[in-house]
Amino acid sequence: MLPIEVGSPSHRAINFDEEANEEGLKTNMELIDEVQDQAVEKTKRYKEKTREHFSKKCRVKSFQVGDLVFRDTEASNPTNTGKLMHKWEGSYKVKEIPSPGIYKLMNMDDSEVPNTWHGLRLRKFYQ
Repeated sequence: MLPIEVGSPSHRAINFDEEANEEGLKTNMELIDEVQDQAVEKTKRYKEKTREHFSKKCRVKSFQVGDLVFRDTEASNPTNTGKLMHKWEGSYKVKEIPSPGIYKLMNMDDSEVPNTWHGLRLRKFYQ
């Protein structure tokens, strides 16, 4: 009870029924698994809708082994960026694809470029 309800009881305190309260608590305990399952499903739907919303804005680029690409200068050397600097550097060849969207590159003289590169940081080079 709230301290204010001691002096002047509220509607809740006047109409309190202990048996009905116990019955309601038991019912809630029986239904808790169902409520949890509903919450999990609602969370899944929310995450799916969020993923769909943000996926609309993302264009997936796919390259094949041997394709020629440019690399984003900002990703390779963030200190060497600016308004009048080049946005893309290279040309590089795609050496291998370890997983979708991730690429290992090599220079035109067949020396390997360190690290892997995300497809969003690459642009196709047309000769």
